[in-house]
Amino acid sequence: MGVSTPTPPPIAFYRPRMAGAATMPKSSDRIYQTQRLRISKVVEAPLKFVYQWCTDFRDDDGKLSTSKPRFKTLRPAPDRVLRIRLSNAKAGTPDIAVDLVRLMPPNAWHVDQIDETDLAAVDYRLSPHGPNKTRVTLDITERWMTPRHPDRREYLESTGHYWDRLVAAIEKRYRSGQPARE
Repeated sequence: MGVSTPTPPPIAFYRPRMAGAATMPKSSDRIYQTQRLRISKVVEAPLKFVYQWCTDFRDDDGKLSTSKPRFKTLRPAPDRVLRIRLSNAKAGTPDIAVDLVRLMPPNAWHVDQIDETDLAAVDYRLSPHGPNKTRVTLDITERWMTPRHPDRREYLESTGHYWDRLVAAIEKRYRSGQPARE
């Protein structure tokens, strides 16, 4: 009779890189903390424009991040995107993340992400918020696989600042009269 091993908890995947994050854990069975968060931002642009801008996954998307990651983006199907993100780490070895994206036009998409230190799932929803305004809502489940991770306040602050930059970029492009996608 064999020895049974415990079944690891169900996992899902996303997140912007947090400063000072620990290195990759030795075992993915280890979940130190799960955080569930909701972030909402209002964009002064119509829903269709915001959806097109947010789901135009490109290799040069890192230009909007302070860490300047590099991306490799593949589109295996019209409603699927696979992205690999490489970020510079302090130790010289790149931090790697893989995003699996499911597009659900006209107003939603889902990202599962596996990262060096965490597994995340993010549901993005857009809703009209008055004339030419759109509310972007992120429902995030973050599972940390390392004891060194940002607390809830740090995570909300970092993600909120990142989305403030994205909102400013979306609004600037909309006001310029350029199409959402290049």
